[in-house]
Amino acid sequence: MRTVTQATCPICASAGTTLYTELADGLYGAPGEWRLVRCSASNCGALWLDPAPLADDLSEAYANYYTHSVSSDDPVGFRTNVRDAFAARVLGYETAHTIGARLASWLYITSPRRSEWALYKRFYLPWKSGGRLLEIGCGSGAQLALMARLGWDATGLDFDPRAIAAARSRGLNVSAGDVRSMAYSAASFDAIVMTHVIEHVVDPVGLLKECRRILKPQGTLVLVTPNPSSLGHRIYGRAWRGLEPPRHLVIFPPEALRLACAKAGIGVSRIIFSPRDAANLFLSSERLSHVRPHEQIRRPDSSATPPLRLRILENIERIACWLKRPSGEEQILIGHPLETDPTPG
Repeated sequence: MRTVTQATCPICASAGTTLYTELADGLYGAPGEWRLVRCSASNCGALWLDPAPLADDLSEAYANYYTHSVSSDDPVGFRTNVRDAFAARVLGYETAHTIGARLASWLYITSPRRSEWALYKRFYLPWKSGGRLLEIGCGSGAQLALMARLGWDATGLDFDPRAIAAARSRGLNVSAGDVRSMAYSAASFDAIVMTHVIEHVVDPVGLLKECRRILKPQGTLVLVTPNPSSLGHRIYGRAWRGLEPPRHLVIFPPEALRLACAKAGIGVSRIIFSPRDAANLFLSSERLSHVRPHEQIRRPDSSATPPLRLRILENIERIACWLKRPSGEEQILIGHPLETDPTPG
């Protein structure tokens, strides 16, 4: 895999200092060793690869990548109705559900993990009647299909032909390519969502500028991305699952995420910190900490219950998030287009 030097921060162009060297891909076996640099600017602190994969060679990093594998839709039944009732109460969705489902949905207060997953699957996005939604990096379309069922005019984008075929088999409107090449009309979407996408992008500020252009003036942007300020990164360091070299080109602490949005002309309404799948991420990080160079770990089975010690650690992180500490493995930014011009630079 060919590389290109990235001597300054991709967000603010400041110099950086080496954080980790000789990082290897213990997840999917992409070739090479990688250096991760941390921005020295106090209002940024972004982490980035230097050198980084050449854009034309990035496909090599995804040769064995399984994020876009086909997943089945949730079966419509009582549990789905309970989740819909929970979303109706929290996010305002106008879905039909039984009295039993409405009553059962109040039990979600006793299961924070289920609440976190229910909000994640709906992109933390409040209901807008007749709203037009774009998901960038939609994969095989499982979440997009859910949003379409909930009443959104849903459109998707992805680069993986297999994922696009799977999404289209669900009857979804999904195109191949990146958002800038699609040349959507200005102010054409009520909401744009990206889950674990922006950290993979060569030019994240440019992507955000295009999102601002095609969002309606009162539109909503939702970004979900790993949080390097998390408890997991503090514990596992260079083995933290969220680093994922060489696919994660830029990793954003909250300050860097805010700065990137400011440069793109996007106002930040709030950033939420979530431990949604922390125990499984901790398990992957533990395995990465013991893997030999250029070997791959056995990835956790998402349907299996993680060890008790890691579920306890997840709950410690959850309590920290409740106390407004930036400790969650994920951060969720909710923003909107600003009327003023973007910050220069």
